[in-house]
Amino acid sequence: MPTPISEFVSAARASEPTVLAAALSQITGDMKWAEDARLCGLRRWSAGQQQHIDSDGQAFLDEAGAELERLASNGFRDTNVVNDPQALLHIARTAIDERLDGSFTAKLEHHLNPERCKVTFDPAAVKRRNLKVTIVGAGMSGLGLAFSLAEAGIDFEILEMSQELGGIWFDNTYPECGVDTQAFQYAWDVEPNLDWTRYDVKRDEILQYIRDSAFKRGVMDRIQFGVKVETGTWNAEKSQWQLDITRDGVADSMSTDVLVVAVGSLNQPKIPDLPGSDTYRGETFHTARWRDDLQLEGKRVAILGSGSSGVQVTRTVAQVAEELFIFIRSPHWMRPRKPTEIGEVTDGKRWLLRNLPNYLAWYRFYLDFVLGDREHRRMILQETPEGLKPSPENDAVREELTAYIRRELGDREDLIEMVTPNYPPYSKRLVVDNGWYNALTKPNVTLVNDQIVGLDETGILTADGNHYTVDVIGFATGFHGTRYFWPLDLISAKGKKLAETFGSDDDLRAYLGTAMADYPNLFALQGPNTAIGHGGGATFMSEGQGRFILACLKTLIEEDKRSIEVKPEVVQEYNQAIDERLNRMVWTEPGLVSRFRNSTGRVITNHPWTLLEFWERTRSPKMDEFIFDGGAGRTDAGETMTENHPARSMA
Repeated sequence: MPTPISEFVSAARASEPTVLAAALSQITGDMKWAEDARLCGLRRWSAGQQQHIDSDGQAFLDEAGAELERLASNGFRDTNVVNDPQALLHIARTAIDERLDGSFTAKLEHHLNPERCKVTFDPAAVKRRNLKVTIVGAGMSGLGLAFSLAEAGIDFEILEMSQELGGIWFDNTYPECGVDTQAFQYAWDVEPNLDWTRYDVKRDEILQYIRDSAFKRGVMDRIQFGVKVETGTWNAEKSQWQLDITRDGVADSMSTDVLVVAVGSLNQPKIPDLPGSDTYRGETFHTARWRDDLQLEGKRVAILGSGSSGVQVTRTVAQVAEELFIFIRSPHWMRPRKPTEIGEVTDGKRWLLRNLPNYLAWYRFYLDFVLGDREHRRMILQETPEGLKPSPENDAVREELTAYIRRELGDREDLIEMVTPNYPPYSKRLVVDNGWYNALTKPNVTLVNDQIVGLDETGILTADGNHYTVDVIGFATGFHGTRYFWPLDLISAKGKKLAETFGSDDDLRAYLGTAMADYPNLFALQGPNTAIGHGGGATFMSEGQGRFILACLKTLIEEDKRSIEVKPEVVQEYNQAIDERLNRMVWTEPGLVSRFRNSTGRVITNHPWTLLEFWERTRSPKMDEFIFDGGAGRTDAGETMTENHPARSMA
């Protein structure tokens, strides 16, 4: 019989070895863990794949398990914790990746000591100023900011048009709906979740986490449900936003000092306007408005679209439908879920997260880099004699994903040809395979890549003259994701609507996706050009924007200003820089239509920065980039708002 392993060795085997090595070196002060040569082999190994590691790697994990037992035996008190920034950077570089340089030092502190990166307020000033903040939207972004406002004692309310919080996680109920990022990246810094049951966590568990966090942080009584904000108009005389709202179907109005729009861009489903739609007599649904009353068993079903939601829902529908027709306009590149992104979270991993000091901090840092910023270079176009071309790293991904298609579809050359994109990976959002390729090979599933030209009473008509008789049509066709804030309209200090200000309702320009010129006391979360195109958690972005907003509110409150407004030239210069960088990214592939781009072809959703760069840009806004109204006239501020400590330290 095999010898039983201890819970400590089991925990070591459930770790990401490089993360475990970094955490052990920091807590013990012994660099041998981070510098161990055996980590070179273990970097290619993923948590939970013990069968793939060699004897050297196994020996390292056994030794790490013994060290965990030693440390735990005295409650992790016999330690020599490393706090020196250079020593910590050395740990990160040797354990996780040699390419990490000094620019990551401050972000590492963000993970190790999040309290030090908070914006703090003078309680007396908060009470004296009595500023009122209104957040539109009770999704993850809006709630994350609400947690910080509650902690600072700032008066706020959340207006949510649904009858429940959660945003997209309340709206989307289709089968197998879930994250396509790693679960431990998809949580608030201020309210980490150590209890995810899966790495590829599903919708119900996410929604429960959101609810539990809102109750725990005491913000539930600040949310007004069933309130839809129709229009916001800036009142310069009162330095307030006047809001026209509909409360449970009844028109009403209210005012607020500061307005934060946190409605996101994936909340208004897009259904194509197909000729004959009004004649179709079957059932229809959009994946974002899944109908629980809809019976698909034994039905002929069509799904239009092969993006994330279409891929996630297909496996379930294929199992129950008599026939399933999948219509694709343009195929997506799909990647398999990595071992660190799928399956159940083991007891060993949970032990590490709960017991080993700073394991979670190193884990989050690791995920942001290894699954995020290390991938960023694959999206950057390179100069060649023929012009800008995808990088060799991007070409390597193309070969890898093409090989994956062939492995999944075998000898089905007909399917391989239809599902292999003719554009570089990442040009459109990379989709995580949820058994989609496998579903295509089932006898009741047909893939169609002919253009849909219309509907009739019984089904779908395509350009090649075919007719597909179907009982149900499911639209996995995405959202009006380039029309930020829509259908909410905002009227600026100059009396202009958004479309008038920017010349189009799908080409809004903001500073860091957060502040817009001519819109005082207005901030956005997940605004234009804030989506991550290369990997990472959306909460990381919105929390960065939240710190930016809090720094602006700090000046309003502690310097008793009436309003704050970003300077037009700041927005212009920032968007110039964005466009210059975007033009060197694969998302600008000529002729390609994607949800990243607006009607003119401009990339409006993604930002071109690494996670590190965006974090650096939002963590300490310069107040001289704003115009303030102090009540006696408009003034420019000339100071830089910093965090609540003058010198950055790991101590």
